[in-house]
Amino acid sequence: MKINDIPAVSFILAIVEVSPWPSLMTTPTKPVSQLKPGSLRIFSLLCGVWMLSLSLHAADVVLDSSQTFQTIVGWGHGGGILGFTAWPTAMLDPSVADPVSYQYLDYLIDDTGLTGSRTWEVGPRVDGTGMDHGDCDAIDWNLFQSDTFSAADAKYLLYFQNRIIAEGYQPSFYSSPSYPSHATGVRPWVMNHPGERAQQIWASALYLKKTYGININYAVIYNEPSIPFTILADDAKALGPRFAAQGLSTRVQYAEAVAPQTDWNYITPVLNDADLWPWVGRISYHTYGTADPYRTYLRDFAKSKGLTTAQTEMGNPTFDDLYSDLTLGGVSYWEVAYSGNATLTPNPGLTSFTPAAHYFRLRQLLHYVRPGAVRISALSNDPAIHVLAFTANGATTTVIENTAASVQTVTLNGLPPGVYGLSQSAGKPFQELGLHTVGANGSLILNNVPGGSNVATLYPYSGPNHPPTIEVWGSNPGYLVAPASTTTLSVTACDPELDPLTYQWSVTSQPAGANATIAAPTAVNSAVSGLTVAGNYVFNVDVHDGVNTSSKKVYLIVYATTPPPILGQTGFRIGAPYGLVFGPPSGTTHANIELPTSSAILQVGISDIANSNFNGRGQWSVVSQPAGAHVTLGNTIYIYVSIRAQVSGMTVPGDYVFQVNVTNPGHPDLTAQVICTVNPASSGPVISSATCSPAILTLPASTIQLSAVTNDPAGQLLRHWWAVKSAPAGAHPVFEHQGLATTIVSNLVLPGTYTFTLRAFDDIHMTAKDVTLTVNSGPGVR
Repeated sequence: MKINDIPAVSFILAIVEVSPWPSLMTTPTKPVSQLKPGSLRIFSLLCGVWMLSLSLHAADVVLDSSQTFQTIVGWGHGGGILGFTAWPTAMLDPSVADPVSYQYLDYLIDDTGLTGSRTWEVGPRVDGTGMDHGDCDAIDWNLFQSDTFSAADAKYLLYFQNRIIAEGYQPSFYSSPSYPSHATGVRPWVMNHPGERAQQIWASALYLKKTYGININYAVIYNEPSIPFTILADDAKALGPRFAAQGLSTRVQYAEAVAPQTDWNYITPVLNDADLWPWVGRISYHTYGTADPYRTYLRDFAKSKGLTTAQTEMGNPTFDDLYSDLTLGGVSYWEVAYSGNATLTPNPGLTSFTPAAHYFRLRQLLHYVRPGAVRISALSNDPAIHVLAFTANGATTTVIENTAASVQTVTLNGLPPGVYGLSQSAGKPFQELGLHTVGANGSLILNNVPGGSNVATLYPYSGPNHPPTIEVWGSNPGYLVAPASTTTLSVTACDPELDPLTYQWSVTSQPAGANATIAAPTAVNSAVSGLTVAGNYVFNVDVHDGVNTSSKKVYLIVYATTPPPILGQTGFRIGAPYGLVFGPPSGTTHANIELPTSSAILQVGISDIANSNFNGRGQWSVVSQPAGAHVTLGNTIYIYVSIRAQVSGMTVPGDYVFQVNVTNPGHPDLTAQVICTVNPASSGPVISSATCSPAILTLPASTIQLSAVTNDPAGQLLRHWWAVKSAPAGAHPVFEHQGLATTIVSNLVLPGTYTFTLRAFDDIHMTAKDVTLTVNSGPGVR
C-alpha cells in the first residue's frame, strides 16, 4: 500500500495541496517524496498532529436503547448495614451513637445509593439447642431467642428501610446465617434435617415481619456452602412451601457460593429439578475464586428460569469488578462488601467515617443509577473505554471508565437530547464538570477524559439549581483525651453547576463551661480550640452555592481519661458437629459438647475507639475443671479483633470454666467467663421399626401411612425426617407431615417401587432406616 492510500494521509495531502501559500501548491497525484520542501514541512507537521490524535485514543461510543439487558433492582451492603452501627452503639452514649449512626445510614442511602442489605438470622439459640420440641413445623416461640437482634439493631434497620421507602424505592433485604445459626449449622439434626434448617430461616423472617414490619425478600440457606448439593437443594425445597404456609413472600437465594465457578457446580446437578426452582428467587454468588466464564453461565441459566442474578460479596471490589458483574454476570443486584474496610471506614473515635479507596469510583455508578433503570447497549470502538448505559423514564445515564494510561476523547452517540451533568472520579472525591447540552443529533464529545481507570458519569439534569454535595467531612483527631483541647475540622464539597461555594462552620452544642472557638469559620479547614471540658461537642458546616445550602454535623467527644476497650461476643469455636457458640459479654456463654470432642478455641471480641492492637493485653485462664481433669491451655493470641486461646484435654465429663482478663491501664482488668459442659459419649437414636401401611398399593388407591418406633438411650430429644430415596420417574409423593415419626403420603399415582428413608436425630447423631412400597397398576391397566 502506498502512503497516499491511507485515508488520513490523503486528507492531509489534500490540505497541503490547497494551502494558500503558492510555494506549497502541488498536484494531489504526486507522491510524498515529490512534494516541495515547504509542502513537506506542512505535511510532516499535520502528520504529527494526526499521530498525536491517535495517541489521545479518540473513542466513539454508540448507545442503543432498543437493545436492553437487566433491570436494576438495587445496590446493597454485603457486610450488613449494622456493621458500623454496632460499635458506636456499644461504645458511645446513645446521645452520640444515634445521630452518628443515622448520619452514616443517610450517607449510604443518599450518597452511595444503597437500597438493600444482608441481614442476620434472628432466633436460633446461641446454646445450640432448637426452637421446637421435636416437630419442625410447630415452633415454640418461648425458645426463639429474639435478643440475638438487639433493639438498637432493629431501630437502625427499620430506619434504613423507611428512608429507602421515603425516596420512592423498595428495599431489598436478604437473610444469612449468623453466630447463633452457626452453633447448630453442622449438627446432623440441622444439616441433614431440611425441616429444622427451614424453621430457623422462616421463623426469622416471620418474626421480623410481624414485630417490625421488615420484609426479608430472599433467604440464604448456607453462606459460602461446602456441603453436598443435595443438602442445599433439599433445604430449599423444604423451605419454599413453608414460606408460603406462613404467608411470607420470601424466596430462596441460591447458591450463595464462594465463587461463580462454585455456584455453577451447585447448579449443574439440579438444572432440571422441577421441585427446586419454583422456590428460588434469584441466583447469587460471591467473588473469591474463578469467576469466568461461570458468571455468564449463571446469567444465562437464570434468564432461562425467569430469575435474576446478584453478586453479594467481594472484599475490596473495584469498578472493573462492578463492570464485569453487570456485563458478564448480568446482575440486577450488586453489593459493595464491607463498610469497615472497603466502602466507609470508621475514624478513630467512631463519630465519623471516611470513604475508602474504591468508594468514589463505585459511587460514579451506584449513586446515579437507581432501581428500575434498564441497562442498554453501549458499544465502544476502543476496548480501553468501558461504557455502561442505563435508561429510566426516558432519560439515559452513561458511565465511562478509561482504563488506558493516557487522556482520551470520547464521543457519545445515541443520547436523548437534553441537559446533562458530568462528574468524574479517579479514586479521590469526585469532581463536577458542569452542565452539557445534547442537541437533536444525540452526540456529545467529552474531551480530556483522564486515564488510570478514571470513571466519568454523564447523568440527566433537570432544574432548578441543585444543592452542593458534601463528600467528606469530619475532624482530625476524631476524639480527644484531656489535656488535649484542639482539633481540625474539614469538609470537601462540589457543585453540579460549578457555582462558587462558601462555607460556614458553627458550634451547635458543647459541654457547660467549654469555649470552643473556630479559628477560620468560613474556610474548608479550620482549627478548633477551647475543647477543655470533657463531653460531647457538635459542629455544623453549611455549604452554600448562592441558591441552596447543604449541611453536615461533625461529632467529637472529649474524654477526661483514656476510654476503656469494650469486650464483644464471648464463646467457643468447636469442631464439627458443633460449631460457633457465642453470646453477649454481659452473660456467660454456655456450650455443651459430648465426648470424644474434648477441645475448642476460646474467643472474646474486643475493640476500642482508638482501634488499638491488643497483642499481649489479654490472657485466658482456667477457673475450674472437674476433679481429675487436666486441661491444656495454649498461648493467648490477638487475631481478627479477638483474643483467642486453644484448650484441649477436656476428657473428664463435667463443667469447665474459663476466664479472659484484659489489662486496662489505670483501671481494673476487663473480664468475661465462659462455660463448657462435657457430657459422656452417647450411642445415638434407635429405630426399632419402620413400616409402610399398606406395603403394597394397587391403583387407583394412592395414599399410605409411614410410621416408626424410635427411642434415644441417652434420653435426648428426638427429631425425625422422612425423605424419598427412590421413586419411579416422574413421581411426586406428597407428605402430610414430613417431620414426624408417623406421616401420611399421598399422590402415589405411578406404578413402581418407592423407597422412603426415615432419619432420626438426637443432638449429634443420625440413624436411618429404609421402607419400601410397591405400587401396582389397577385392574385393566397394563
